[in-house]
Amino acid sequence: MSLPFIVKGEFMSFNKKRLKLLQEQMRQHKIQCLVLPLGYNFRWLFGFLGEQTDRFTVTLIEQEGPPKLIAPEYIKAELSEKIGIDDCIGWQEAENPIDVLTKQISYTSCQSIAFDPRMWFSDVHRIAQNFQKFEYCSIEEIFNSLRSIKDEEEQKLLLKASQKTVDLIISTLMELEVGLTETDVTSIFKEKLKPEKDEKFYLEVSYEENTAKLPSFSLNTKLKKDNVVVIDAGVTIGDYWGDITITSVFGKASSKFKEIYKIVKTANSLAKQAVIENKRACEVDEAARAYITKMGYGKYFTHRTGHGIGLEIHEEPYIVQTNPNPIINGHTFTIEPGIYLPRKFGVRIEDDIIKTEDGILTSIVPREDLLEI
Repeated sequence: MSLPFIVKGEFMSFNKKRLKLLQEQMRQHKIQCLVLPLGYNFRWLFGFLGEQTDRFTVTLIEQEGPPKLIAPEYIKAELSEKIGIDDCIGWQEAENPIDVLTKQISYTSCQSIAFDPRMWFSDVHRIAQNFQKFEYCSIEEIFNSLRSIKDEEEQKLLLKASQKTVDLIISTLMELEVGLTETDVTSIFKEKLKPEKDEKFYLEVSYEENTAKLPSFSLNTKLKKDNVVVIDAGVTIGDYWGDITITSVFGKASSKFKEIYKIVKTANSLAKQAVIENKRACEVDEAARAYITKMGYGKYFTHRTGHGIGLEIHEEPYIVQTNPNPIINGHTFTIEPGIYLPRKFGVRIEDDIIKTEDGILTSIVPREDLLEI
């Protein structure tokens, strides 16, 4: 059995700077010990994105010192070398891996354990059974805070993924023809994508009145002349997502469409300006929402103004009315106001934003040139 039997993905590098930041937060929050399984938080820290399986694989992280890797014996050496963790404990097929982890925890002075929030409940429960007097907590808030601020390397990957997404959508729009279904357009996009190994993509294509549905589950509507077309897509580079929505008209746009499009585009610009002015997340949402409401379409703007993007296509920070937190330099998120008129059409304009000290970096989309195609 080889390593890919357990996990799939590309190995990056173990980021010791991020480990230091994490351990500082653990000390501040009095978290003595962290059990971290494979997943997105593991990828952020150790450069490897794999899925949890029945082959129990975790790292044990304390407030000080290097992490320990606990993995199946037959892959421990390869996994340890690729990730860059020197201290690795293997478990045999006849052993209970939870008991192996328990023994390692018992060697420490730990009296409180934090878990990744997405660790399998069955594993958490079995560990808790072995340490019934310990205190337990989730480390979700700490990871959300740390991961939401993207470093220079992450920002470069995000911008590349964003621009690649833009280019793929535009290239796909240029091949629209009367009679093509949403499924046909999806196939065109996939053919152009030609994803690198282990990279991922997301795509939703909708026409005319289907563009007012969130989401649209239509797959076989045939494209007609003068139809509104919405393509919402995302692709990854180095596991980091871009997420872009382009709304166009295949043919000639109606005066009503142009009215709605102009309102949404202005709302998008106002939200970006609020970010530049260092407004809080809820105020960025309000900047877009208040304008759309003022123009008489508030009830047709039915979702939040944006969401964070990174290793996950939806993560912190969320640009929503209930988020009072400030936008911090390094935060990366979407701005995507929309108006959805039932049984008519919908318009959404979605850009990717990186908050910087000087303002913002954003995806470059020639929207005016794409208004009618």
